[in-house]
Amino acid sequence: MPLFFLLVGVLLIIVAVNDKMGELSGLISDDFKSSAGVPGFHIWIAAIFVTGALGYIKDLRPVANAFLVLIVVSLVLSNRGFFTKFNSALEGVS
Repeated sequence: MPLFFLLVGVLLIIVAVNDKMGELSGLISDDFKSSAGVPGFHIWIAAIFVTGALGYIKDLRPVANAFLVLIVVSLVLSNRGFFTKFNSALEGVS
């Protein structure tokens, strides 16, 4: 967890030095907005949180693990163009 906060801090410093805070906040807010009847990312966060919380109950742990796998598969295979966006991001890097 400390590594996560360290990476977020480094990211915020880099964004601030490059004077791109407006762009970053716009990108983040677009992720959480609903558009064209498709729920935003906050629905996925809630689903992962509730399923993870159920995993703390010992008897429900196998069910929670199965639901977490289902959520990850749904995120990857949803009709939002994951693979095309992933490929375009990789092409932009090289």
